[in-house]
Parts: sequence; C-alpha cells; structure tokens
Amino acid sequence: MRDIVDKITAFLTCSLMVAMVLVACWQVFTRFVLNSPSTVSEEFLRYSLIWLTMLGSAYAYGQKKHLAVVFIARKVPEKFKFYVDMLVELIVLAFIFIILLYGGMQAYQNSVGQVSSALNMPTQYLYLSLIVAGVLFLFYAVIHIIEHFRNHKKMKNVKTKFESDEILE
Repeated sequence: MRDIVDKITAFLTCSLMVAMVLVACWQVFTRFVLNSPSTVSEEFLRYSLIWLTMLGSAYAYGQKKHLAVVFIARKVPEKFKFYVDMLVELIVLAFIFIILLYGGMQAYQNSVGQVSSALNMPTQYLYLSLIVAGVLFLFYAVIHIIEHFRNHKKMKNVKTKFESDEILE
C-alpha cells in the first residue's frame, strides 16, 4: 500500500512541477515576446505552488527526508530513544489533526461559494490541498509509528538474546 501511495504522490508532484515549468515559460513568453502577459498563468502557478508544497512536504515526511532537529534526540540515552521518537510522532499527529485536517476543513468550508478571479475556479480546490496533505501525513505517521514499535521490539529481542548469551558463557 505504501509503495502505491509513494508512486502516486511522486508522480503527482513531478507532473505538477513539469506543468509549472511549462506554464512559467509560457508566462515569460507572453510577457516579453507578445507584450501581453497571461493572467491565467500567474494564478495557476500560485495555486500549483501551494499544492506542490503540500504534496511534496507529505511525501518528504513519508520518506523521512524532511527537516528534523536531531540535536536533542542524539543526546538522549539509547534506552529513551524510542520514547523520544514516539513523542515526536505524537506532536506530528497533533499538528496533522489540528492544523491540516481541522484547519483545512474550516478553510474549505469558509471558501464555499468563492471563485478565483482569473481561473474562475472554486477556491475550495485550493484549501483541499490541506486536507489531502493531512491525510497523506496521517498515513505516513501511522507507518512511522508502526516502524518505531517494530524496531523497538527488535531491539528488545536482540538485547534479551545478547544478555542470555552472556549468561550462558
């Protein structure tokens, strides 16, 4: 399941990036060559950048390629590392539920009936990016938590085996 979500998210972000480059080139061409700038392209690029940021940040978090402050985590003794990792994941979950999902739903509902000026598109599509990113972040957070538990269990088993080997000697 994770592989499918990873591939779809990577494809969408890459496709959106290619589309943004092409539209930006069109914007430059119409502005400087035709002396008649495209109004649609500027708004499209603005909305696309928001979607690209939200999808890309969820993908980066899922791949554990996101920015992280590990100074404190490295100072913690190994026996407490699991608990620090779980605390971080709980903070991420709080952010997901409060900001992305709840805040995204509020923004989505507040934008009902509004239409963008150049694209004539409902602005709910813009705020839908928060909800979609929230669901992706939630998916990846659950996977990370499961991985933390599996790694913790493996470490316990390895320690127990190591300790029992020492006793036998």
